[in-house]
Amino acid sequence: MNEVTEQVDDGLVVKGLVAGYGGARAVSDVNLEIGRSEFVTLLGPSGCGKTTTLRCVAGLHLPQSGEITLGGERLYTPAINVPPHKRDINMVFQSYAVWPHMTTLENVMYGLKAKKMPKAQARAKAQQMLELVGLAEFAGRHATDLSGGQQQRVALARALATEPSLVLMDEPLSNLDAQLRARMREEIRQIQRRTGITVLYVTHDQSEALSMSDRVVVMNQGVIQQVGDPWALYHRPENAFVATFVGEANVVPGTVTGVGADAFTVRVPTLGPETVLDIARTTAADCPSKGDAVSVVFRPEWVRVPDDMSPSSASPGRNEFRARLVSSEFLGDHFERTYAAGEHRLHVQAVTGPTSRPPQIGAEQTLLITPENLTWFPRDNTGAHDDGEGSALSSREDAAETPTTVLGG
Repeated sequence: MNEVTEQVDDGLVVKGLVAGYGGARAVSDVNLEIGRSEFVTLLGPSGCGKTTTLRCVAGLHLPQSGEITLGGERLYTPAINVPPHKRDINMVFQSYAVWPHMTTLENVMYGLKAKKMPKAQARAKAQQMLELVGLAEFAGRHATDLSGGQQQRVALARALATEPSLVLMDEPLSNLDAQLRARMREEIRQIQRRTGITVLYVTHDQSEALSMSDRVVVMNQGVIQQVGDPWALYHRPENAFVATFVGEANVVPGTVTGVGADAFTVRVPTLGPETVLDIARTTAADCPSKGDAVSVVFRPEWVRVPDDMSPSSASPGRNEFRARLVSSEFLGDHFERTYAAGEHRLHVQAVTGPTSRPPQIGAEQTLLITPENLTWFPRDNTGAHDDGEGSALSSREDAAETPTTVLGG
């Protein structure tokens, strides 16, 4: 058995998961594997099914069908349903869920005492966890007297103390201000790497998902849209939903007119009647066929914008097209610009320098995108869900985020 297979066998496996609320389906045929010591994030908009998936894994929501296995043990099948407190899983909630009548140390000891660990040993283990999260000096203080970021670290220390096979985190940073949130996501990732715990994390924040995760699972309307490492998701989205939800993207339709050894050519008449774009091939198999309808994707920062805002007299060449500046916001290190090009409104980031000229609204210029800064997917890959049931789920799934119990203490 190779190392990858061993890691999956020791990790979480979800097969064919279907779950809902009343007559509305929240999760549809979710299949997911998380290896030992992996940090995987479920990312998607409110009501997409990510929290429902997490609650099914925790045992807090009963699926309609499917199978959930952790470390080779079946937690759920249509014939088996292991109770939440008997699953080797701990959970960190959005609302911290610390006990107000207990000290910080007693909060961390809670799960250890529930597992009948001798008091002295539990105290030593809890103190060790507080040192890990940088709160050893607050051991005797009541947890609710701490700041929001400190309370979240208490919840994390409590989840880690019993050394579970899996830690679930449900929007744990959403109640923190932006600066503290950025610091906490770095701390959580460092702690996860030091301890080697397996984490399934839920967020709607793309920055959290991209910066913290080994892999990201993008969901929309109860369906997994794409699974991959952050780099692949950003640079090679597989459909329109992923392209526009993970970061910002310009997506334009085109038709493949030629295929070469290193690139293929796409005609994009909606950008301009003569617009032709060459797109670099990353592998031999990474290429559509001549005549295929594709969607061409380019991020705002992938577009090259000349400093000279005067119109060019030469006709645009390959990978160039004319665009008219509609709006421009100066943000110090770059401009956020909107251009009108053919039938499209395009978003572009233009880096500034000491000699950069302020743009003139209404000016026309030629924009350039190199073949290496273009990607694509088949045009029929929209990322839409086909049963129309997802739109009714937002309020139900949001309500499901309220913690009903603290797993493993």
